[in-house]
Amino acid sequence: MSDTLRARSTYTAVSHLDPTLLHQVVLMKNPDVQATNMDGETVLLDLSTGRYYTLNQAGSLIWELCTGKQTISDIHTALCNRFEVLPERALDDLVILANQLTQEGLLQQERR
Repeated sequence: MSDTLRARSTYTAVSHLDPTLLHQVVLMKNPDVQATNMDGETVLLDLSTGRYYTLNQAGSLIWELCTGKQTISDIHTALCNRFEVLPERALDDLVILANQLTQEGLLQQERR
């Protein structure tokens, strides 16, 4: 699941998401971001900046589940069920991607 996000812009990962709050945090897509699926990957276009990003299959699943209804823990479970990956690795990749997408303004995090 490495390389979940390939940005067409420069970004720096920061840890905004506290891993102890996984059952309380939901992720929501920014309405200014358009997404399309191409060959098993998702291409995101931020209409407010003109930047675009590519998500691999794991990142695409994460994006698809960022509806504001499922918690980080729910998304983690879905990743583990869909892909052959160690739960710890799936969680690390999920938290890193959520932080990157939040930093880029593509996702919003909300604590329930």
